[in-house]
Amino acid sequence: MEKVSVLLISSSFPGERFFESLETNREFIEEVILPFPTKNVEVDLPLRFVGEELPARKLTKADLRNFLVSKASSDRILFVSDSTYLDEDFVGELLEEREQTSADVVFANPIYVAGEEEKLENLEQPYGKEKTLVSSLAIENFVPEWGVLTTKAVLEKGKGFDSFLEDYEFYDFLYRNLDWLSLRLSELTYFSQELREFYVDTSWRSYVLRRMLRKYDWKTQVFPYLSWKEREDVAKATALTLIGNQLFKYFDFMNASNCYRESLISFHNQETLRRLIASLKGMGFFEKVRELLSPSQGLSGEEIERELKFIDGVEKVIKELESAVQKGKVLEALAAATELAKVYEGAPLYNLFGVINWIKKDLENAYRFFHKAVTMSPLDRDFLFNLSSVAKELDREEEVEKLLKILLSEVSVEGRV
Repeated sequence: MEKVSVLLISSSFPGERFFESLETNREFIEEVILPFPTKNVEVDLPLRFVGEELPARKLTKADLRNFLVSKASSDRILFVSDSTYLDEDFVGELLEEREQTSADVVFANPIYVAGEEEKLENLEQPYGKEKTLVSSLAIENFVPEWGVLTTKAVLEKGKGFDSFLEDYEFYDFLYRNLDWLSLRLSELTYFSQELREFYVDTSWRSYVLRRMLRKYDWKTQVFPYLSWKEREDVAKATALTLIGNQLFKYFDFMNASNCYRESLISFHNQETLRRLIASLKGMGFFEKVRELLSPSQGLSGEEIERELKFIDGVEKVIKELESAVQKGKVLEALAAATELAKVYEGAPLYNLFGVINWIKKDLENAYRFFHKAVTMSPLDRDFLFNLSSVAKELDREEEVEKLLKILLSEVSVEGRV
């Protein structure tokens, strides 16, 4: 009977429910490898604690994956987090799916759990059309990160996980190897994934996407459905706008704005111009927005008036909130900032939330808000100063250096057309 090595990728020790879900799959489990020192856990599972063997240096998530894979006894690998809960016979069903199809990676439909709410994701079957996932620009929408079955041989062929990456390393592996990987959804298999952490560092997603776009040919692999032969200028502008839209979703407004600018140079159009304006607003570059709000750009007087009214209002409120914080009116500023967040989600507001939490001595949340502000607008010196200051107190300066490196490197995705 085939069995798997279950690899726990987590910095937090799992709870009782995690082990109980594995026990329902006991007959298909060779071992459960945990990156923690030996601990007495009363469960009917073959646990292996390898915490004492971990390298002394700080490990990225990719490092941890590679290390645990190297320790696995079975060639068959199942990746889980501490909040992954498997249905009964989950492992057996994935093994059966792999045996029937010989797929390199097999996964199931996730049920995402946040508090009392559950959301079932019925994923599309990518088997046989894996290369088209490049065109999605968001492969994470098609394959879950956890409850994924693969083999050591597949991971070795794909050159493992990039140790530079703090996050999104699994999807980087998929993107890098889509020209040969076979991905199979076990359509009637499910698992639960509890969402405990609602802050996501999307800068890694942006970095991996931009790197992927330099690997694949745009005309034949990424955007083969665009009319490159008929109107290359329009096709190129459309491709750059689509890329900018995805970077915008990752809150990488700077690189999104660069894509929009390049798109407008190729073919000027109102939709891309509006997206450029949105990205500049998100960065807090209100003066640059005002420069664009002109009839010469093809904007109507009504649209110009509406945008000017909005940015004038946002800028005024932010200045008033900054003044309130300086005067010690922290609670009032927090309430007003929360209201503003309903209509504006930009770097200046996240920076303000960071300042408020810094004053409250909540350094962890201050760091997160400043980190988001810099992700959105890495060229703003005030945002960067605030993030660097808190990072110094938390001994996380290296993380800030990495953040700037991944946001400011490979800024242009042009060149694969």
